[in-house]
Amino acid sequence: MRITEVESIVADVPFRQPFVVWRGSVPAKRHVYLRIATDAGFTGWGEASPFLYYAPETAQGIHAMLTSFIASELLGRDPRDVRRAMMALAAIDGHLMTKAAVETALWDVLAQAAGLPLFRLLGGAARETVPLTAIVHSGDPASMAGEARDWVARGFRALKIKIGFGAEMDVAMVAAVRAAVGSEPTIRVDAEEFYAPKQALEIGRQLEPCGIELISQPVALTDWAGMAFLRERLPMPLLADEGIHAPDDVATCASASAADMVNIKVLKSGGLLASTEMAAICAVNHLPVLVGSMIETGIGSLAAAHFAAVTPGVFSTELAGPLLFTDDLLDRPLDIHDGAIWLDESPGLGRAVDRARLERLRVA
Repeated sequence: MRITEVESIVADVPFRQPFVVWRGSVPAKRHVYLRIATDAGFTGWGEASPFLYYAPETAQGIHAMLTSFIASELLGRDPRDVRRAMMALAAIDGHLMTKAAVETALWDVLAQAAGLPLFRLLGGAARETVPLTAIVHSGDPASMAGEARDWVARGFRALKIKIGFGAEMDVAMVAAVRAAVGSEPTIRVDAEEFYAPKQALEIGRQLEPCGIELISQPVALTDWAGMAFLRERLPMPLLADEGIHAPDDVATCASASAADMVNIKVLKSGGLLASTEMAAICAVNHLPVLVGSMIETGIGSLAAAHFAAVTPGVFSTELAGPLLFTDDLLDRPLDIHDGAIWLDESPGLGRAVDRARLERLRVA
């Protein structure tokens, strides 16, 4: 089997409502979709969705790299040799999201050729479903309370709130959501590097009465000492997030005793191979894994869902992107109910991109 075509398509996908963090509000997000076709009739899809505030790559840069260099490197290769192809691309410094899109498409082809869903090709599921966390849009506390009630009514038992708007606003938002949903659903908060260590400690103490499941990356991504300081003193578990890009980062986090758990984002980490290495380092250091998201649509979310399904140390995921956009661009809807993604026996990722819908959102 050989790769006969490599195509990159850039599309702007609107959010159902603007995505809000302390850095700003985003009404839509630019994504890159990669299609790899083969002479055996199999087509694999990958997705890269860099986020304005969190990635060194841009959609335009990813598209340029795919079309100007990587396509010629892939043409004529056997797509089933995933490691060999990715080793060839390792000579390119960085560009992890670009590489993740390529690797996802190759895994999709390989699993289709094997006649297996990707999670079975990777060793079989460690759990029946992939649990999801719903994101409550930050803003007016009363509106957030209503949205949180809606998520719980839809079967979600884990909620996430973006904080970093100042102590008074942060506490008001979280308290309103807790009052709205009662004591049972878990609530986690994500400060996204906003606070200095002592400020983060004070915020954590003020949020403690709300029964917080965890707090994510309250200080700068490079501040491992600050994270270790907080881990010893915060009243809730501490999640390392923005500082985690590669296996070396997980090792640094573990050696510094800088977190109670680690967020692995398949897209940000360069793909499933690197993510699997990172999960192994977490396992030997007794660090639970949260599978995070760069707010991908359907294809990218599915790749991470298959990884989450086969990784024993995963306790939660935040693969809620398909719920946040006006369109997931899949040829069949994801099976999401009871607060989880339910993977099926369809070969490969289990879905493909609906080309007609993609073309409507395509950027020239």
